[in-house]
Amino acid sequence: MFSDSPEIVNKSFNFLLVSRATRSAALIFVTLSLPLYLHLLHYSLIFIGLLYVPITLFNIILILILGRVGDSIGYSKVLLLSEIFPVFGLLLITVSTNIYFIATGAIIAGITGSAGGMRGAFSPGMTAFVANNYPDELQRVTKLSLLTATASFFSIFGGIFLGLYTFLSRITGALMFYRIFFAISLILIISSALALSRLREYKRPRKTTRVMKKESFSYMLRIIIPNSLNAAAIGIAMPLLPLWFELKYHIGAGYVGDIYTISYAATALGSFISGRYLNGHFDGLKIASLARILQGLLFAVIAFVPFLYITAGIYIIRMAVAGIGSPLRGAINVRGINKEDYGTSTGIQGVSGRASQLTSGSSGYLMDFNLAFPLLIGGSIQAVGGALYYIMVKTWRPGNVAGLKKTKA
Repeated sequence: MFSDSPEIVNKSFNFLLVSRATRSAALIFVTLSLPLYLHLLHYSLIFIGLLYVPITLFNIILILILGRVGDSIGYSKVLLLSEIFPVFGLLLITVSTNIYFIATGAIIAGITGSAGGMRGAFSPGMTAFVANNYPDELQRVTKLSLLTATASFFSIFGGIFLGLYTFLSRITGALMFYRIFFAISLILIISSALALSRLREYKRPRKTTRVMKKESFSYMLRIIIPNSLNAAAIGIAMPLLPLWFELKYHIGAGYVGDIYTISYAATALGSFISGRYLNGHFDGLKIASLARILQGLLFAVIAFVPFLYITAGIYIIRMAVAGIGSPLRGAINVRGINKEDYGTSTGIQGVSGRASQLTSGSSGYLMDFNLAFPLLIGGSIQAVGGALYYIMVKTWRPGNVAGLKKTKA
């Protein structure tokens, strides 16, 4: 999967786009459907929220291992290896309504609680793959924005699948509807794995440390701290959000799917704008940080809005803002990382994010107590995390391990 030819490497990037497209449609449907499906099977809000804890723990271990392995064997191989897990996970979810099969499948597949438009864009090795093949930061943002825009656009199909519930469930029955589209999602994720087998990348520099260089570790800490706050916020606010829409506004799964479908189009548009019009023209750090702050504030506002259409409109705007900020942060997150540490660093960053999402266990409890609490608390934490992200990265200086003092030119 290695090549020295820029033409071959650049052409293979199209296969990564295909992978992000198919896996987004698949994983978005399953992520949106899981809480609704379990609620249909008469499991409680608390049980559903707690299920995300073992899912998160499994992902922490997997991401940490694959991140380190990627620095040695290559990121394209890790991307393919990581795709095998959702293939087997979705197979288990599809074949049975037994809770043990469903829970095991969700854990293996990594069906975390965030059903945002970029859910299918990121998997172990993806950011490292882009960073390795595109050393210029502006080019990285362009590629990442293209990946997130593609993932977000094809997430629309995951929302459309769920939106068909209103019509098709009358024919198939509610349970069979979900199982049919779980099977379709399985086929799509297999297609993603086949596309990833065609990836090519530049040869990696030989790793000279057991874990990572000091300067990489110093910069990584500055990213982990605010990103962990953000992940904790997402863990509280996002896992049961599809079910939150259903319970608060007394709407069916089909209408929830419609709201998410439009939000994915908004995320795709935001990612496109980020790469096409903001990249290189504005301070990327300011835009990325402000986007995260605004995402949190809009969540807090949604908690108190009594009208469905206004809430849906605010949520759609929030997801457009998320699309703007994500590609910029993706490039910033590896700005101070040594080339030989991309996999380990992005893996540890992913682990810190997943670990913070263990707060998803509290989501069901908070929602059971008061529907507004997950969004209010999660949104407030995310806004604080956005401000901290700007401070931590802004005070970093290249060449200084501590990153606190300005170095001489």
